[in-house]
Amino acid sequence: MTTDKAQLAFNLPYNQSEHYWLAVFAPPGSDALRAALQSHSMKTLTGHASIYVQRLAHPWAAGWKSVQALLAKHRTEVPAEVALIPGGEEPGVQELNFARKPVASLETLVNSLWLGDAMLEDRIVCYMQPVLDKRSKIFGYEAFARVESAGGVIGGGKIIEAAMGLSAEYILDRHLHVKAITSFISSDLEGFLFINFVPGFIHRPEKYLEGLTEAAKFNGMPAKQLVLDFTHSEISRDPLHLKSIFDYCRSKGYSLSLDDISSVAMAKKILETIRPDFIKLDIDLVRDVQGVTQQRTIHDLVELAHGAGATVLAEGVETEVVHQELLKAGVDLFQGYLFSPPVAVSALKKVAG
Repeated sequence: MTTDKAQLAFNLPYNQSEHYWLAVFAPPGSDALRAALQSHSMKTLTGHASIYVQRLAHPWAAGWKSVQALLAKHRTEVPAEVALIPGGEEPGVQELNFARKPVASLETLVNSLWLGDAMLEDRIVCYMQPVLDKRSKIFGYEAFARVESAGGVIGGGKIIEAAMGLSAEYILDRHLHVKAITSFISSDLEGFLFINFVPGFIHRPEKYLEGLTEAAKFNGMPAKQLVLDFTHSEISRDPLHLKSIFDYCRSKGYSLSLDDISSVAMAKKILETIRPDFIKLDIDLVRDVQGVTQQRTIHDLVELAHGAGATVLAEGVETEVVHQELLKAGVDLFQGYLFSPPVAVSALKKVAG
């Protein structure tokens, strides 16, 4: 399965339309602001004297910046609000009201546009971090999203933040599923592939996992080798709905991993709802493994997980001392900078075995 421009037709309206309409909702008593907007070639929306609109050609961010400067200069007691609508024809008031938001929200959107460009230009790449077993043999890899640019490599935290700014988390997540599988297979990697999985906003798991399922079949990758990795916080939102999602994933043969586990009480609560194949220990717990309380917690978590048929994975292993303590506690799998950071698949080398 190759990636081409036809496959990159993301629904990213803030990056694709040739023209946009910028609207400013001027609050009552903002005469100075209104005069400034009019002098800036903004006109009032037909029939609505308090709404000023301007048609911008794409890329629209430069036009917005000049309007933002006016808003900052002419601050009002009640903050002005704005809206941005893609399209060539002047929008109606209902459409503008639906898109209405604080100025700061539009600025967040502007600061996130680089991710939309990276998605459309297929510049998001997968980095892989090895997961090792007790014998220091490769067990599998976890996939991480990165954007490589002239200014350096942009990490996952900034990518997620920008995706939220674009309201594109769902689109990005599905795209990264396919990217991870194709990168894994094309690099001739072996073992399990851990993929971040955000079930909280899934209503139709069969649709959400459609691309992942097709990519796995196309590349001949057994579903069991794909580990869908979700955080424990997801389970508290709607346990019954999430259980139905996890049941669906299991029916398709996927493995499941529970991330960021830091207490026995937390693990027990979740194991009552689902039975993950893997449990990942919280990074802070791993790094403090030499503490007596932390050692006891890890030992109890290992015992509980093994009793439920789950394999225990420790992330964030950075020193050999920590590694040895985790081995003594019965932890099964290890991942961290002691062995290798996440690296581009094009440069990936076996770090053990």
